[in-house]
Amino acid sequence: MAVSLVPERKVIPLFHLEQKDGEMFDSSDYKRKKNLVLFFLTDADTDFLMRLSQAAASLRKENAEIIAISLLGRSRLADLHRKNHLDFVILSDEKKEVFRKFLSFAEGESFAALFVTDRYGDVFFQYVTARAGDMPPFNDIARSLVFIESQCPECGGWT
Repeated sequence: MAVSLVPERKVIPLFHLEQKDGEMFDSSDYKRKKNLVLFFLTDADTDFLMRLSQAAASLRKENAEIIAISLLGRSRLADLHRKNHLDFVILSDEKKEVFRKFLSFAEGESFAALFVTDRYGDVFFQYVTARAGDMPPFNDIARSLVFIESQCPECGGWT
């Protein structure tokens, strides 16, 4: 089973990947601005992606950016994004470079992982499972974002 390489309360590795439109996504662009909800998906679970798209607006209300990272190719992800009207960024990591910064896993292994960070990149919550459908409910993820915001002194939260 895949395991996280990034302990809770530690900063995630910075990364960049090309988006479907050819622009570069750079995680450092969100530093000090947004909490991140990162999903790592080895398989294209369309049902999960559709449910995530429906939940995206409520997660964004908690000052979060939702990013899915997949091993599928960019063109296949662009088709998936377009056909299903997904409401979040989905990035291709065919070379597994970003996957390997965050996770240890066996070649060919199927799994899904979640990392929820504060605006400074500190991991507050993580979860690794065999299937995307076994991820925590989106309302639990939203509650973790509310907690993160409550810990932010610059945001009016308390520590």
